Amino acid sequence: MSDRVREEALADYWRAADAGYAADYAATVPLLRHAVAVTPLEHPRGVECRLALATALTAAFSGNAAVEALDEAVTALTEVARALPRGDPDRKVALVNLSGALNRRFGYLGEPADLRRTVDVLREALTGEPYDSVLLGNLCAALENRYRHTMDPADLDEAIDAGERAVEFCPPGAGHYAHVVHNLGLALVQRYRLHGTVADLDEGITLLRRAAELLPPDVAERIPALNALARACRDRFEKSGDPADLDEAIDIGRFLLRNTGELPYLAADVAAGLGICLHLRAESTGSESDSAEAVAVLRAARDGTGPIRMRLLAATLAALYQSGRGPLADALEDYAAAVDLLPLLVWRGLDRERHEQLLREYAGLPSEVAAAAIAAGQPERAVELLEQSRGVLWSQLFETRTDIAALADAHPGLADRLDALRTRLDPPSPDPDERRRLAREWDELLATVRDLDGFGNFLRPAPFRELRQATVDGPVVLVNANRFRCDALIATSDGVTVLPLPGLDATAAGQWTYRCLEAVSEPVRGGPARQAVLACLEWLWDAVGGPVTEFLGCRPGGRTRIWWSATGPLSALPLHAAGYHDPDDGRPGDSVLERAVSSYTPSLRSLIHARRPEDGTAPPRLLVTAVPDAPGADPLPGAAEEAARLAALHPGTVLTGPAATRTAVVRELPAHPYVHFACHGDQDLSAPSGNALHLYDGPLRLADLVALDLRDAQVAVLSACRTALGGAGLFDEAIHLGAAFQLIGYRDVVATLWPVHDLTAPEVAAAVWRDPRHPAEAVHEAVLALRDRYWHDPVAWAAFAHLGR
Repeated sequence: MSDRVREEALADYWRAADAGYAADYAATVPLLRHAVAVTPLEHPRGVECRLALATALTAAFSGNAAVEALDEAVTALTEVARALPRGDPDRKVALVNLSGALNRRFGYLGEPADLRRTVDVLREALTGEPYDSVLLGNLCAALENRYRHTMDPADLDEAIDAGERAVEFCPPGAGHYAHVVHNLGLALVQRYRLHGTVADLDEGITLLRRAAELLPPDVAERIPALNALARACRDRFEKSGDPADLDEAIDIGRFLLRNTGELPYLAADVAAGLGICLHLRAESTGSESDSAEAVAVLRAARDGTGPIRMRLLAATLAALYQSGRGPLADALEDYAAAVDLLPLLVWRGLDRERHEQLLREYAGLPSEVAAAAIAAGQPERAVELLEQSRGVLWSQLFETRTDIAALADAHPGLADRLDALRTRLDPPSPDPDERRRLAREWDELLATVRDLDGFGNFLRPAPFRELRQATVDGPVVLVNANRFRCDALIATSDGVTVLPLPGLDATAAGQWTYRCLEAVSEPVRGGPARQAVLACLEWLWDAVGGPVTEFLGCRPGGRTRIWWSATGPLSALPLHAAGYHDPDDGRPGDSVLERAVSSYTPSLRSLIHARRPEDGTAPPRLLVTAVPDAPGADPLPGAAEEAARLAALHPGTVLTGPAATRTAVVRELPAHPYVHFACHGDQDLSAPSGNALHLYDGPLRLADLVALDLRDAQVAVLSACRTALGGAGLFDEAIHLGAAFQLIGYRDVVATLWPVHDLTAPEVAAAVWRDPRHPAEAVHEAVLALRDRYWHDPVAWAAFAHLGR
């Protein structure tokens, strides 16, 4: 029986290989799987069955863009490569095909581990065959791909070296000669983009054109070759302005768009390239038909198949180009479609580092979509779209912690499965294969739940009628600075009011943020730093604080509650301290501090989470963690004294010095609803997931914290540096320790926007712990008192912020 299955499967496979179509390969997969199941690897045809299955799966992916097929192919090829000895020709086939499957999976998912492994596999294969043109050509392609990811010139240099040797050692009549030439051409075009040497671009175009001509017109492999040629022609047009290059790129793009049926995963990439070229020609010639075609092509790509990152690129380009063709409001649906794709971009199957890289590419999207919704006269939708497009990574984690009582009542079995699965997803597995498997299982289970009556919106973005719960104790002011317009969206229980901010400018907001952060980061924050921050606070009052408090009717001496939630770089500035603080300015009362009690919230959802019901059974125990002398860090002489004072005020546990370890803190947190940290904080603006509190034995990182789920938590005071500052290019994600403590359960968090003084920080902390029932008011009063004493030094008092209810 097994012999018959095996022979039938392999016969079907070779017939599909002769035909060369993805659909024919895909049809052989079920029988080949059966053949592999009944044929041990050590069987004379065991290797052949696995190589055939892997080839069929990889080809099937080309036809249906189902990445699971690549996962299965990688597993089969890895098994063969590990089992066979060096020098075995089948091992070389397995390694070549494995590198191809990994490279293709990277192209679809963008998982850096796949790219690293592709290069490692090819280098290993070349160890025994340094003149093999197939391996050298594949290494050229893999290194060029890795260069585009890492921007390391060494990868590009090695890619070109490998490509030149591949062309040298490959006979022109060989079946893979076109691929070798194509890979070298791609690498040369990349070197032109790096150094601007036109000779590299010209030679690259020559090679890419030659590769396309060598490939038969009816083979699928010709599509990526022509697509690369079109992009290179666009590069040359942008350099020389020769319209012939742009016309050629458009002709190729239109041809490819009609012929991507065999490789649908490339359709969005092809369409994005064509849309850009049509837009460039429309700008050059004024052609309305080219402009309209560009938007139409991009919209079709957005709604089609292919990698989410390419569909999202098409969506954002469609919105950008449409906003340039007419009123901003006309681009709203294009922007909204991009926002719908944004959560899919950071699929749970990818790692956190990749999530941050991808989101950084779309850093301006939240403010753009909000501006479009405001222009369209839809302020509530603007709030909904901001909620959906900011804090995307936190929203994923919220999903795994959302109460599913309604599902448990109606469908307890499904609820149990979902609960068990989200326990395994949170925190994410470090193993990429396991992470992808669990992510697919989550997606499938979520789809099953949403098919049930009454659960169509299960874990979907909340409409404003639900989000308005966040405004029960006062207005939430969402400040949006964008190139099109700048506004404050003032959300209350009655709805959303748009307050235009003519004194606010998006470019100026970025510049003031940079100046302020640079000033407070100076080793010696003397007069120039203080003056820079004072000037920033005055600008912030004129642009935002003054108009908002005036609109809300806040008067000097008042204590109106305001929750601030700004987009982009503005989120790094102390809106609560905006104002004129120099008595010589003659403007008493012109500051937010003197008119309102301010808090911050990364999103309306996180504020609703902070106000979740309490069961009232948690003991009022305080955990004090103080690290006055961490190894390798500057001493904090006030930390030990601060810990002693707090221990005298409240019952609980004190961890200080060598006792303040990561293990001890994580162990004690669940038993202490109140927590205070007096230690160094670390913020890496380029990689904010690495933010940490420095304990005696090392950093307690943000990633360590988000693994916790503390339902009874109340107040956290983070008396450390930069605990409320997000990452550069990721400000809208609010990836900082303050937000992390909110996520894991703390209803109120006191954090800092920049390095704080060892003298003023204990004063703010003491105010909070004197009355931990009202931390926002305590922070406000403490900062106001510090301002009155040290108005000339805002660096010392303006950094302290309250997040939460």
